[in-house]
Parts: sequence; C-alpha cells; structure tokens
Amino acid sequence: FFNSRTQDEGHPKWFVLGVGQVIKGLDIAMMDMCPGEKRKVTIPPSLAYGQQGYAQGKIPPNATLIFEIELYAVNKGPRSVEAFNQIDKDGDKKLSELEISQYLKEEFARDGKKRHPSAHDEILADIFKKNDHDGDGFISAKEYNVYQHDEL
Repeated sequence: FFNSRTQDEGHPKWFVLGVGQVIKGLDIAMMDMCPGEKRKVTIPPSLAYGQQGYAQGKIPPNATLIFEIELYAVNKGPRSVEAFNQIDKDGDKKLSELEISQYLKEEFARDGKKRHPSAHDEILADIFKKNDHDGDGFISAKEYNVYQHDEL
C-alpha cells in the first residue's frame, strides 16, 4: 500500500499500487519509491485521464498532470509475495483450490465473523472465476499479480 497526500485535501491517501486504484502514471511513477522519498512527476494524458478528462471538468481533456509526491509508508498487501508464499503450502509456485480453501478457513477463523455455511464455497468460486485466467484450476503468481518472480 502506498500513501500520498494531495495539497488541496491536506491529508494522506492510502491505495494499493498496481491494481488500478489510481491513474496508470502514478502506478508507474511510484513503483520503486522508498518511504520518506519525495518526487515531482509529470504524467502525460495517455497515462492519466486521456481525452475524457475527469470530475466534471476539474481535470480537462488531454491534461498533462504534475504531482509532487511524498511517500510516507509502504505496507505489504494481500497480493504480496509473502502472502502468495503463505498460501502456497506445497511451494509449487501456484495456488490450488485446496490451498486457497484452507487459507480462507484460517482467515475466517481469525476474523471471527459469522458467515452462512455457503459463503466459503461462494468466495472460493469467485476467487477462481476472477483470477484463474487460463482456466487450468490453479492461480499462478502472474495471475495473483505477484510480479517479483525472482523472490518466489
């Protein structure tokens, strides 16, 4: 997770990097930042809001954006290499239905929330529907959005 602050809003913004929560230009610009680092970045329209602009004219079409960014903190998110390795119990670099099922059971037990018995199966099916892009019955590191393959 990355934290940035906009001058007009005056408070930090938290978001998950690399999953489309911010414009592509910010995802790229912040990828290798370290906590405490400051950057001034210029983002062309093609990596920002393009021809459509944003927010009822607040950002006009074809605008080049300039950001002054200070990174306050970085936290490992649910799509981290560490999370992938934690779920991948057999270490084969892919997540099986059984491994994810076990992980869900552990997470459900940890949070202690009451769930309908069918919730586990529905969530498991949804995870595979959204992440098993090649339909092979496993979620690879790439499908899981772990791009630091050298760490796996």
